[in-house]
Amino acid sequence: MEFILLHRPRGLLAPENMKASMEIGKKIKELYGGKPMLSYVARSEMLIVCIVDVPNAENLMPVCEQMNFLGWNTEVIPVDKAEVAIPKMEKALAEAAKMMKK
Repeated sequence: MEFILLHRPRGLLAPENMKASMEIGKKIKELYGGKPMLSYVARSEMLIVCIVDVPNAENLMPVCEQMNFLGWNTEVIPVDKAEVAIPKMEKALAEAAKMMKK
């Protein structure tokens, strides 16, 4: 299952913490059974966006805890592929339309 991870620092981070954070990203595959799909560092903002593919959400907990100890807040967002998400959205819109007619 794919997840978007939004990492935001809680303040200014020491270079040692930044280096340790990058090492966690490098080792996500071997340590947590996941596969990094994409990483983006926003240059004008204090934000790192990562997309990872892991077997389940529990595999992300050690990563989030380690990042928390290093001074980062992490938001975890589950992601559906378009072929899965579009039918779900169509169904939800159809149900909402039914509710509006009542």
